[in-house]
Amino acid sequence: MTRLLERRTVRRLSQSLDKERGIEYFYGPFLSAAIAGRDDAAARLIMTMALDDDVSPRSIEEIILQSHLFLGFPAMIEAARIFAEVTGDGGKADGLPGAYSGKDCRDWNRQGTAKIKHIYGPAFDRLVGYINSFSPQILTWMINDGYGQVLSRPGAAFPLRELSVIATLTVTSYENQLGAHIRGTLNVGVKSALIRKTMRNCRFFCTGDNIRTAVHILDKAVTT
Repeated sequence: MTRLLERRTVRRLSQSLDKERGIEYFYGPFLSAAIAGRDDAAARLIMTMALDDDVSPRSIEEIILQSHLFLGFPAMIEAARIFAEVTGDGGKADGLPGAYSGKDCRDWNRQGTAKIKHIYGPAFDRLVGYINSFSPQILTWMINDGYGQVLSRPGAAFPLRELSVIATLTVTSYENQLGAHIRGTLNVGVKSALIRKTMRNCRFFCTGDNIRTAVHILDKAVTT
């Protein structure tokens, strides 16, 4: 399913980016697609070239950390291990982490609620009713953990995070989730042309059918 990715190809794709956005708006989503496509060699190359192009290591790390929301802990752990090898930055801590404070949890709930309301706008109440109709626990995790604890972290701008989610969902082809995040990405100011280019760049990590489906969902979101 995946193709051999060469340095010259990555360079060509990165140079075609809309200049209104920084170079991380290419590398973040492209790395997310490689992680979703389980292409470790491509992920390593993309990480290396991103650092060479002065993308913040913190930004790359944040894109890796958020991948567990859509791909699970195994994908995140493998990507983080590769990044540690690329940077030579291992052994960051010893022992077990401490417990979260009550303030941490309250902040995540507040930040997550504000974030999801901003993204979904008038559709927020409908989203809450929909998720609550089959699993209130999932809604709790979405707001507190997903949008609060993870996606509200500093280190990567939220439009970059959402565009990276678009890449992940294009590769994995979860169509309902992709449609929701396309609308959210548009709502935080990302242009449809950049979303479309991001989707097409995913062709190295998934089938052409995935790309065509993603572009069709985008076109529908833009016109309705």
